[in-house]
Amino acid sequence: GFIYTGEVVHRMLTATQYIAPLMANFDPSVSRNSTVRYFDNGTALVVQWDHVHLQDNYNLGSFTFQATLLNDGRIIFGYKEIPVAVTQISSTNHPVKVGLSDAFVVVHRIQQIPNVRRRTIYEYHRVELQMSKITNLSAVEMIPLPTCLQFTSCGPCVTAQIGFNCSWCSKLQRCSSGFDRHRQDWVDSGCPEESKDKICEKNIDTTETPLYSTTTLLPTTTRFRVLTTTRGSTTSHLPTSLPTEDDTKIALHLKDNGASTDDSAAEKKSGTLHAGLIVGILVLVLVVAAAILVTIYMYHHPTSAASLFFIEVR
Repeated sequence: GFIYTGEVVHRMLTATQYIAPLMANFDPSVSRNSTVRYFDNGTALVVQWDHVHLQDNYNLGSFTFQATLLNDGRIIFGYKEIPVAVTQISSTNHPVKVGLSDAFVVVHRIQQIPNVRRRTIYEYHRVELQMSKITNLSAVEMIPLPTCLQFTSCGPCVTAQIGFNCSWCSKLQRCSSGFDRHRQDWVDSGCPEESKDKICEKNIDTTETPLYSTTTLLPTTTRFRVLTTTRGSTTSHLPTSLPTEDDTKIALHLKDNGASTDDSAAEKKSGTLHAGLIVGILVLVLVVAAAILVTIYMYHHPTSAASLFFIEVR
C-alpha cells in the first residue's frame, strides 16, 4: 500500500521513503479479486489497490484506494472502500502508515577497512496524516511548498526567503539547502564549503521562478533520523540491491550540518577504538614474550639473583 520512487533499494523503505495512501500488511495473492493497477497519461501517475485484503486478517474485508502523483507536485490520496477504521488495523506484522516520508542516502568510505562502505540513510522530512479521517469515499490533497530546487540561478537562490537556507553551488549549477536526494553529489562536489560565502560571481538576477517544484515536494526540517548500515562493497557508487546482514543504528541529528559532522566524529571514534585495540594487543604480546624469556633465563641460570628470589618467594 505504498509507492517508492528512489533508486537505492534497502530494508528501511517502509521507515524512511514512501508515498503511502495506506501502508499495511496487504497481500493481493490471498484473493483472486485483488489487483494493483497503475496508469500514466504523462501528467499524472495513478496507482490503485483494488479489493486487497490484509494477510493476517482476511475477514475484515477488501480495501480499495489509490494514489495520484501529478506533474505539478500535487499528491492526491483517494479512498473508495475502507471496511474498518484504519486505527484498528494491526501493525504487528507490518507497520500501518498514511502519509509521506523521504530520505537521502550517503555512502562513506571506512579508512580502517578497505573495500567497505558505510551507507547512511537520513530521513529529512515526514508528513503523517490523521488515520481517523480515512473513511469510505474520502480524499486527501497535498500541495507542495516552494523549495530551493526551484531556483535555477545564483541570485534568486541566495536571496530566497522561503524558509530554507538556500545556497548555490556553481560546480553543479544547483540551488539547494544541502538536504535532498542529491546530497551525495552536493558533498562530493565540495558544495558545503562553497555555499558558506553566499556570493554570486555575476550580477544578482532577481527573476522569479515558478512556485512549484516537481523534484522535492515538501519543506524539510532540521531534525534528522539517521539509519546507518555497513556492508562490504567493491565500488564507490550507491548500492542497488537489497542488503543481507546490515547492522543498523538510529540517531537524531539536530543541526543542519549534522550529516557531515556526526559522520566524521563517528569515523574518528572508530579509528581511536581500532588504534587502542592494536596497542593493547601489542602490550599483551610484549608481556607474554618477556615472561617466556625470564623463565628460560632462570631455568639455565639457577644461581642467578632472579632465580634465587623466586625460590625464596616459593
